Amino acid sequence: MKIFELGLDANGRSTPGLIDVPMTKVSDTEAISAKQPGTIWRIGTRGTANLPRTNKDYDAPGGAYEQHLGGPPHVIAWMTGYLENTLQDGSTWRFSPGDLLFVRPGALHHSNIFSSVPATVFNLYLPGSATDTGPLDIKK
Repeated sequence: MKIFELGLDANGRSTPGLIDVPMTKVSDTEAISAKQPGTIWRIGTRGTANLPRTNKDYDAPGGAYEQHLGGPPHVIAWMTGYLENTLQDGSTWRFSPGDLLFVRPGALHHSNIFSSVPATVFNLYLPGSATDTGPLDIKK
């Protein structure tokens, strides 16, 4: 299985990517990965914006080029609602229920939740700090 990644290129710029997660088939409709380390998890709702970030009338509180660092390494699982995530190069990803995203520390991005339904997100924080910019080590 592949999950999305906010990664870093050789020059330290945020880039989109994919990470392979080895899965073991449990049944015709289920597969699981090896147990992965985690430190904190949470499930919660998030507020939504009036406009998508890509709309010319969107007014980012920090200006048109507002970006944020990812903090400690974490995986986000989108459960309900939709998310637009603008990367440092201006590219935009859109996430919907079922999408998984690894946010690598140091990867600049701007998340904008634009959804007609309440947004619910599962976060899993992984061992490490906001300065651990290495790739995610998936246990096999």
